[in-house]
Amino acid sequence: MERNRMQSPVGSDGLVAGNLKDSVRTYERALIIDALKVNGNDKRKVAKLLGISLSSLYRKLRELSIEDLDECGKPEHEHASELNAALN
Repeated sequence: MERNRMQSPVGSDGLVAGNLKDSVRTYERALIIDALKVNGNDKRKVAKLLGISLSSLYRKLRELSIEDLDECGKPEHEHASELNAALN
């Protein structure tokens, strides 16, 4: 008797049920980015808010490929590109 394969449902938030590691990574990334935006990119405040050490936050920033955000939430290199385009 052949077993039916269960398909992983996709929720409205885009997370795929059944792949816990990727779902947790996606959630952590979104949570950290939101916390950085709300707290003006103050990493000490964000680490305290999340209940982790500053060094753990920096490790997560590296692991999750999160770059520094300015007050508007854009990575700093995007503003540099816009400025260079405006000057040329």
